[in-house]
Parts: sequence; structure tokens; C-alpha cells
Amino acid sequence: MRYIITLYLLTISLFANMRNFEQFVQKEIENKTPPSASIAILKGNKPIYTKSFGYNDANKTQITDTKSVYHIYSLTKILTATLVMKLIEEKKIGLHDPLTKYFPTLKVAFDKQEQNITVLNLLNHSSGIKDGNDEIRAMIMGQKSDKPATLPYPVGSEAKYSNSEYIILAQIAEQVTDEDFETLIKKYILTPTGMNRSDFHYNDTIKANQVYGTIPFFSGIGTVMKLMLDDEYQDFYEGWTLWLKEFEIRWKPAGGLIASIEDMSKFLQAYQSNQLFSPTTKKLFTEQPSVPVNSWLSSQDEVSFGICWYHITDKKKFFYQHQGVGPGFRTIIRIYPEYDISFVILTSQTSVDIDDWGDKLIEEVLKSYPITQILFLKSTTFFSLSILNKKCSLS
Repeated sequence: MRYIITLYLLTISLFANMRNFEQFVQKEIENKTPPSASIAILKGNKPIYTKSFGYNDANKTQITDTKSVYHIYSLTKILTATLVMKLIEEKKIGLHDPLTKYFPTLKVAFDKQEQNITVLNLLNHSSGIKDGNDEIRAMIMGQKSDKPATLPYPVGSEAKYSNSEYIILAQIAEQVTDEDFETLIKKYILTPTGMNRSDFHYNDTIKANQVYGTIPFFSGIGTVMKLMLDDEYQDFYEGWTLWLKEFEIRWKPAGGLIASIEDMSKFLQAYQSNQLFSPTTKKLFTEQPSVPVNSWLSSQDEVSFGICWYHITDKKKFFYQHQGVGPGFRTIIRIYPEYDISFVILTSQTSVDIDDWGDKLIEEVLKSYPITQILFLKSTTFFSLSILNKKCSLS
């Protein structure tokens, strides 16, 4: 009863306090930076706010709604990690299994000392396997080598982000189940959670309400992303904004999922309520000791990597986070355990300062907390006095 009252009061207060954030988003939408955005906020495993802004396309023929579908890019890794953790729970994979159990020809070394990479090292990006390492790719494919591949640092000593690690994790999942990765994601995650507007391909349902991505011409990251994308997927310029055609991602386990904000909210609901795995596995997922991230790109106070999630402390607040970025889209998920609040933001432009959006959003959400606590105390006091009065009258 107490939780229901708190949730009700928080939701009422939140809608009042979201006006500033909505005005900020609306201004960005009017400037087409980005042309569309979708947001979901949860308290515990309950959605308390879901809303979309803008248009799916340059001609504004379709208003973006909560069923509109975006590339979520690296947020896909959270689903891949969830799949692996479920297979660990089923004892099909071991968290500390050496990679050589699955890829016997793999040999790696740091400073001429052979190293042992485990499943955990892939999950928390501490394996030292870089993207584009042809030596390691060949060994994973079964090719033997007389000498080990060289790693940039000792395994487990630090974390550096890599798509390759999650592609390898998917290969392990396929090995132990004899099923392909897409089938496994649908079987273990999409179907159980009712994520019926999510896929790795543009099926008819998705095509009917897809969001088209954009890249601004004057943008460093936009220039990089434009070079990553084949010319055939670049549609036309509207002023200095490049609109993209429909396209799919080859590296599916690391960033290939297409999803709506409704579906990402469903995923968070299932994740937070232990629907996808046991509380013990959830605890292991979030509380496994993290590995420091040595990156000059982060302006946040403390950043480390746990199982898939960044562990971040910034402005005295701790949260779990993951971002997605690629041609045309930028996305973010955060979980604040202290407040039991989580949110997802999906946008249709590469260069959006998504951390700034996240900071602004949580600032508005947390404004609701003092009001909620006061109202809750008043409501519970009134409820308690009512019960007391009834008892007194009965006596």
C-alpha cells in the first residue's frame, strides 16, 4: 500500500516537474537537433512516464510516437549480456570459464607473458581484445598460431570498450545452445517481455513506423559516422543535415537491435523485476566488482566497468549507464539504485549530447522526491489517524 501511494504521488509530481525538460526537448526538436526523441522513466519496475517528440521523417509525414522504432546501437550489449548471464544461471556457461574452453587455438600475451581471458573479462571489457584485431579473429575462427597475439595491457587490469568482445560472447552462446544469436535473443528476451516492436531486421511492423536517422554536417563525430556508413544508405541533405535511408547493422550482438521506447521500457521492467533471471543472478550482474576505465573522453567523476554496465559516480550520485551511438542515432540507459529510478532516451541524431540530456532529466525527476516525501508523510499520517480514531470509537 505504501509503495502504491508513493508511486502515485511521484507520478503526479513528476508530470508537473517535467515541463522544463519537455521545453528543452521541444526546442531541440524544433532545431532538428535531433528531429525526434523518445523517453521512458521507471520507478522500480513500473513505468511512470513515457513520451515521444518530433517526426520520424524529414517530410514530417509521421509523428513520432512511443511505438516508433530507432536503432539503439550499443544498448544491444545489455541484452547480449543478459542472455549470457541467463546461460550462466542455467550452467551452460561459466562466468570464469577461460576462452580457450570455447576457442582452443586462442593464445594471447602481455609483455611476453601468456594471459588467460575469461568470460567475465569479455563482459566487463577487460580482456584487452581490440576491435579489428585480425590475429585474434583468426584464432577464434580456429586458425592455429605459433606465437600468441599481443595484448595492450594485462588481462583484467583495466577496461577498454570493444565491440569484438560482445561478438565473441554471442559466439559462445551459440556454441553452448546450438542456436543462432538472433533466435536466442528472441527466445530469452524479446518474446518473454513482449518486445514485439524490436528486431535485427526491418520487418513489416517496424517499417510501418520507423525513425530515420540524421547526421549534422558540422560535427566531428558526425563526420566519423558518415564515413562508417555506405553511400547507398545516405539519402539527402536538408540544409546541413544528412538524412539516412533504412539500413541494418552487421555486428548484431554489439549494436544491431532496432527497438521502440515502449519495448525498451518493457525490457527495463523485466530487468528490474528479475523476470529475466533470478535475484541472485541480478545481484551478480550489478554487484560484480568493476574494473577502472582509463579514458580521457569522460568528464564524469568516477567511471569503471562492471558486467556490461558503466559504474559511474558523478556529482555525488551513483548510477549504472550504457550509451549507444552510431550513424544517425544516439541513445542512453541509466539506473539510479539509490532512488530506484531508471530511464531510457532514444534520439535520431548522432551528435546529441546524450549525457547532458540524461543529467537534465534526472535533475527534473529528483525535484519530485521532496514533494513526494512530504505528501506521503501527510497521507500516511492522515491514514494512521483515521485508523486510530476508528479504534477509539470502537472502544
